[in-house]
Amino acid sequence: MDKLRISFVFLALCGLLWGCGGSRGRGSRSQPGEAEVEGRAATVLTPTECSGGGPAADVNGDGRPDLRHVEQGGRRTCTVVDLDFDGRPDVTRVYAADGVTVVREEHDFDFDGLLDQVSYFENGRVARREVDANFDRRVDTWLWCEGGFVARAERTRHRRGRVDSWERFENGVVVEARYDDDGDGRAERWEIFRNGRLAEVREDTDRDGRPDRSDPIDPAAHDAPAEEPYRCDAGARASAGGRHAGGGAATGSGSQGGGAPGAGDGGGS
Repeated sequence: MDKLRISFVFLALCGLLWGCGGSRGRGSRSQPGEAEVEGRAATVLTPTECSGGGPAADVNGDGRPDLRHVEQGGRRTCTVVDLDFDGRPDVTRVYAADGVTVVREEHDFDFDGLLDQVSYFENGRVARREVDANFDRRVDTWLWCEGGFVARAERTRHRRGRVDSWERFENGVVVEARYDDDGDGRAERWEIFRNGRLAEVREDTDRDGRPDRSDPIDPAAHDAPAEEPYRCDAGARASAGGRHAGGGAATGSGSQGGGAPGAGDGGGS
């Protein structure tokens, strides 16, 4: 069976075995306290143990299940998907007590057997996301979501192990970014955006915690079309480097941020 046919069969099986998409059920929250966690220090993503019996499908006929639902007492607790048929989970979903509503989803994007992203759901939608954007086994990007859009982001750009950039969004479009360039835990540089485009750069030159220098950007740059909103529940993995990556990657500001992938699909396997 060629790869194209396998892909079509795989998608069909996802639909038959209760679907691979996330539910929008009400009244279910992510695991206690997780939505309130502040991403201050880099941590290692830990996979969920998803083992036990339940419906399964062997898509490529190699004798190993590629799509597996685990049930307890007739209720689905988690789902594991092996996208590249190497016997290791690439997507894991954890469900609420109703066996339908997704509360957590894990992704291994580069198929190395290690987690690259974990999404936490509330009421069937992504509420928070932790990402290992540079594939060094540690979280370096944290995203918080409201109404399906990114509302806030924190990143560690220089591999110091602690957050050194903070971004604020309105309806998924960046409006402000703050940067700690010297590693003292406080911002020394601010970028102000208009319609998602860089409008002004402010700096704290005397290190008193307040900006004392301002450099406006050419107003002509503001005429450029506004960028697409940064969605938390988009249907494909998004790259923050193509939008705004903690240092003007999308705006051409020439700042020191690194272009890090920031978001996954919130529910598509």
